[in-house]
Amino acid sequence: MPNTLLRDISGAFRPGILTALVGVSGAGKTTLMDVLSGRKTSGYLEGSISISGYPKNQATFARISGYCEQNDIHSPNITVYESLLFSAWLRLSKEVDIETRKVCYYQTNFHV
Repeated sequence: MPNTLLRDISGAFRPGILTALVGVSGAGKTTLMDVLSGRKTSGYLEGSISISGYPKNQATFARISGYCEQNDIHSPNITVYESLLFSAWLRLSKEVDIETRKVCYYQTNFHV
């Protein structure tokens, strides 16, 4: 019989709002984030994941979301802003110039 790792999970995330997921060790925080991000490839998912009421499309979701793991590689020499900007650089097409990338970053994260 398979183990159930998560049960009856629901939540809401607002664009441009930093959301912290907290809980005791073993509560399923990383498992939840792995499932949402599409990083969890073994086992099976029962139920559904909706984004703004629509079924989650992994390719679209991967472009518009991200999360930093506790033990992720972070440079101690750059700011949080620079880390997020770098992540945005990696997600946009190589044809997009630097100024346009900055505008996209600000519009997405600060709704300007």
